[in-house]
Amino acid sequence: DTEVHLRRLGGAVSPLMRNIAVTVAASGLLSLPINFLGLPLILAYLFGGMLVGPLALNIVESHLAMAEMCNLGLVFLLFMIGLELDVKALASKARREAYLTGLVQVPVCSGIMALLFLGLERTGINFGLGKYGALYCGAIGGLSSPTLVLKVLETNASADSLHGRLTFVILICQNIWVIVILALQVNLSDPTVSSLFHTFGALIALVAFALFYAKCVMPAALYCASTSVELMLVLSLAWCFFICAASILPFVSLPMELAALVAGIALATFPYSSEFN
Repeated sequence: DTEVHLRRLGGAVSPLMRNIAVTVAASGLLSLPINFLGLPLILAYLFGGMLVGPLALNIVESHLAMAEMCNLGLVFLLFMIGLELDVKALASKARREAYLTGLVQVPVCSGIMALLFLGLERTGINFGLGKYGALYCGAIGGLSSPTLVLKVLETNASADSLHGRLTFVILICQNIWVIVILALQVNLSDPTVSSLFHTFGALIALVAFALFYAKCVMPAALYCASTSVELMLVLSLAWCFFICAASILPFVSLPMELAALVAGIALATFPYSSEFN
């Protein structure tokens, strides 16, 4: 047994651990200049992954390994975005007539961007494997980063201005559209009526479960943990992956990324949410 443990400690490092180490190190180093410039740290995380990936330094050589890292990073990213979006607070600052603009903005902008990417694809530019690469790029092109937008509004002290309130509405509607897009892409290759009903039914059930649990159970847990920042961090991560685990149950079958966004939104109404981000 002793020899086995010695070999384990002295053996080669697994590729997953090596990739995590270099990615976190690169993101940490980039976070210093990003923070000095007054920009959100999410940019450091994104640039750190790009820096060590196959398109730059090629430290993480495999696209498959990079995809695994990206999936984990996307779960954390959407959870952080959800924490930034306190829907009640944003809605209270918005004018009702502005919601029409927010609901129309994403389909119009995504449609224009999808046509642009489809045109570029016709010229021979490849946007990824499969036949939906250009459509995914178009959908992403019609969205914005809530964290970056809220940071700019906060820096310029324009959150209560007319354009700031309109921006809040657009962020709420974009968040709704992100949930719809993530739910639709589960059955994008075979969009039958029954599969769509199952997906949106499971989504509604997951949202209701998350909101009920966040309202009835989490307040007591967070109150007991409020004296320890470390414990609050552990509880927030446990909450995120608890909802993610619920989403991948056989009778639910929703993407973990979608569940992470729902978990963040459900937790954003708490006064401690800023401590988690």
